[in-house]
Amino acid sequence: MSLPLSPRLTSQMPKGEGYNRRMLLSRRVVLVFAAIQVLSLVLAAADLYPPPANAASDLQRARERASRADKLLMVVFGGNWCADCRALHDRLHESPVREYVEAHFEVVNVNIGEMNANLGIARELGVSLKKGVPAAAFFAPDGKPVGITNQGELEPARQYDARQVLAFLRRVAEQHLIEKPR
Repeated sequence: MSLPLSPRLTSQMPKGEGYNRRMLLSRRVVLVFAAIQVLSLVLAAADLYPPPANAASDLQRARERASRADKLLMVVFGGNWCADCRALHDRLHESPVREYVEAHFEVVNVNIGEMNANLGIARELGVSLKKGVPAAAFFAPDGKPVGITNQGELEPARQYDARQVLAFLRRVAEQHLIEKPR
């Protein structure tokens, strides 16, 4: 079975040089395959939340870094599919939020999959996901709880700008107060 080629392509084919329909089709297949490979690499790099299986070890390493650096630990529960999780991530990496976070927090993302992974870790840390994600737990450098966003304070993260997120983080770090960003 041969596939029809557009008149434009067939008019560009050199005559008598051995080019044929199969050669053009093969090139198209290779180009499509290459495009799919590039797209899959781009999408994989866009994952903000590591594989769910890494959560316990990632959390332990983050606890150790927070303790050594005398910083608060911010454990963010969410998923790569979650637009609000991505929005919070973006805000945490905008200036001046980024600089404040780097100075005061050790941040670790915990992937909850499709609301079916690492729920035990969330429970152990006192985090409820009933009000949505992202949800975060904050701990002092000595590991004592500072606060948890169990009332959905971060869930509408797409609505928050960098100024609001920075004010929220300052209240957590300086007053150990969890309030909806305003």
